[in-house]
Order: sequence, then C-alpha cells, then structure tokens
Amino acid sequence: MNDIIEAIKNNQSFVISSHKSPDGDSIGSCIALGLALKRLNKTVTYVMEYAPEKFRFLNEITNFNDHYTSLQNYDVGLFLDCSNIEHLHNSSLLDNCDMSINIDHHISNTKYGNLNFIDTCASATGEVIFELINKLNVPLEKEMSAALYTAIVTDTGNFKYSNVTSRTHYIVSKLYEVPNSYSDINTIIFDEHSYEKIKLIGKGLSNLYITKDNKVSIILLTLDDLRNISESVDLEGIINYARDIRGVEVAVFIKETNKNTFRVSFRSNTNFDVSRLAAYYGGGGHMKASGCTIEGITSDQIIKDIIDQIEKDLK
Repeated sequence: MNDIIEAIKNNQSFVISSHKSPDGDSIGSCIALGLALKRLNKTVTYVMEYAPEKFRFLNEITNFNDHYTSLQNYDVGLFLDCSNIEHLHNSSLLDNCDMSINIDHHISNTKYGNLNFIDTCASATGEVIFELINKLNVPLEKEMSAALYTAIVTDTGNFKYSNVTSRTHYIVSKLYEVPNSYSDINTIIFDEHSYEKIKLIGKGLSNLYITKDNKVSIILLTLDDLRNISESVDLEGIINYARDIRGVEVAVFIKETNKNTFRVSFRSNTNFDVSRLAAYYGGGGHMKASGCTIEGITSDQIIKDIIDQIEKDLK
C-alpha cells in the first residue's frame, strides 16, 4: 500500500470510478476515498453509473458524473471494487490517466492497474479504503464514516455473511467513534422499499423455481415483468428470498436486461463456490456471492443451463 500512498501524495488530479451497476461497497468506497482526497486538497472527479435511490442519503453522490470529457487527462485513476477491465463503468478512462490504481477485495481480480492492492481477506473494499485513509492521516468525518459503513454493511449482508471477521467489527467500532445515524442507515438500506419494488418482489416470487431436491432456487424477472417499471428501482436483496428457503444451497437471481440478455447473481449458503460458476459464464466475484452476464439465450434455456451447471458441481 505504500506505493499507492506515495502516488496519492505526489499527484494532484484524480478520477474515481468503479464497476457497472454500482452497489453499496463500490459507492461507499468511492465516496469515502474521494472525500479523503479533497481533505488533502486534491482535485477529484467521480465517473460513476447511476446510484440506486437508497444510497442518496450520501450527499457526495450529487457529484457523480455518468460520463466524462474524453479530452480531459488525470494524473491518477482510482478504480475501486472492480475485478477486471470489462466490468468497469467506463474502461476508456484508463487511457486518460497517467497512472491507474486498482483497489479491490475480489479473489478474481486481474490486477489491471499500474498499481494494484487486492486484499481478499477484507469483507468489503470499504475495509481496504478505511486502512488507506488511516495511513494517509486523514481524520474521519461524518459523511466519510457513513460511506465506509455503507460499504461494509452492504457487502456483509448487515454482518450476516461468513466474510465478517474481527477486523470488520474493529473497523466498524472505529467508525462508531464518529457520531452518525448508523441505525437510520441500516433502515434506509435494508428495510425501506418503494411500492414498485414490492410489486416486483411479488412478480419474482411468482416466477420462483426450485429443483426437486430443494438445493437450487431461482428467481427470474423478464422484460415483460419489468415493463413500465422505472430503471431506478433497486433490485438488490431480491435474491435473498430464494436464498432463505430451508435446504437451499445455491440461490440465483436472473434479470433480463435486453432481449435474450440476462444479468445473473449467485449466492451460496454452503461451501459451494459460486465464483467458479460465474467464471464459467465470463463473470466473477466471491466464493459466496458472484455474478455474470449471459447473452443469446432464452429465459427457459438459461434456467435449464444454470441448473445443469450447478448440479454438475454439486455431485
């Protein structure tokens, strides 16, 4: 990490970005590091995809840009919580940075930066960013701590997942030293849902598939299901309805994004490694949580194909 600290100290203009369809870890990590850099009087530009509504209590989100001026050059590009170039929101940013820094916690990271810091023992990239901010001697302030808390609480499933460690709780205890409404953050992220999302949950549950042995459960939302639904509706967490069924070892959430193109999320309740499953389809992630995009297949075909692949590995 020392080389990254030196790069930050010795440069002035920074662009911060992450993966497509940003989640709490990517958003929180980017905001926390961006605020820390601003405290060091650095120039910061965020190039991020549209952030889900539930994270908009983080005021720094108003500074997110969905695009950038290709003529602009940056001293350093900071790419957080993204395991490979293909998943970056805008990979052409790499061409506009004199130096690229890749900070992540995914075991599948391809180390595409000029400098790379990958901590696969961290529950979230937010843990790594906490350590970096600490080494930069930047004191935590309210929104910074809220952003880091958001990063960690989302990637640990509100501290329910097996990736939680004593280090996770230590970092959160340091965040709690900064006065903040952490219980309100939990409520906003996990308990508050729009009317549209509740309707989609109903549609998803009506499209719930489960194998005869109850080991694999799948929720599917097709383009027809999503018709007349705002793109801003956050679908994160829907997979947990499939995951929480007693006896299920692998849960799958499939969302059709375009005709015969699907975004797929995998979750494991056991030692079944869903990152291998995602990698088979060109994706990646963690042993317990991963994802991919599958194209050129119908909804019926994708369900059959995924079940076949899982059952091969379950044997």
